[in-house]
Amino acid sequence: MAMTANKDHWYDGRFYDLLIAPNQDRVFKSIREFVEDRSSLLDVGCGTGRLVFTIADKCSRVVGIDLSKRNIDVARRHLAKRPAAGIEFHHGDALQFLKEGGGRFDTAVLTYVLHEMDPGDRVALLRALATAAGQIVVAEYAAPQPRNLTGVLNTLVERAAGAEHFANFREFLARDGLVGLSKEVGLAVAREVRGDPAGSHIMVMRNARMDQ
Repeated sequence: MAMTANKDHWYDGRFYDLLIAPNQDRVFKSIREFVEDRSSLLDVGCGTGRLVFTIADKCSRVVGIDLSKRNIDVARRHLAKRPAAGIEFHHGDALQFLKEGGGRFDTAVLTYVLHEMDPGDRVALLRALATAAGQIVVAEYAAPQPRNLTGVLNTLVERAAGAEHFANFREFLARDGLVGLSKEVGLAVAREVRGDPAGSHIMVMRNARMDQ
């Protein structure tokens, strides 16, 4: 099933901005360490722009794109309140954005995006990003999830997101998460961080053919 041009979840917009996005600050801090100064960055599934604003001071250009119009509307309101050169927000499909000449980037970032996508879509997107970006930094759920309160809470959160979302989450874990996905796409793993924060897996990937 192809990715749609608009995909608003019930929790998108101000709810996401106030209650969900702040929980990713620890992951965003780790991502900053993998991004070179004065580099260009594409944030796929940028939500309401929290990572974009967090990392903009380190980059020459930051582009955030998200399928949720409500999220992008909030991100653009934030940008209007504190204008900054080099920041752009786009509402739409990241794969289509790249096909239509979105440009090249030093780094592409995906934060808890891949697990909710259909398997074919996530593979197609990563293959496109492997061509469009020098490196891909992905933060995702660890596979398997820990058998503790963190794992239970993560599972409950994903179940609450809806039946299709939860089915993709379970399929992502069953196929060995980022490890399985990197092998399927043919990406070389440059660096990774496991379990910080608990239940997470951060991986820096590059096109294996370009590393040879």
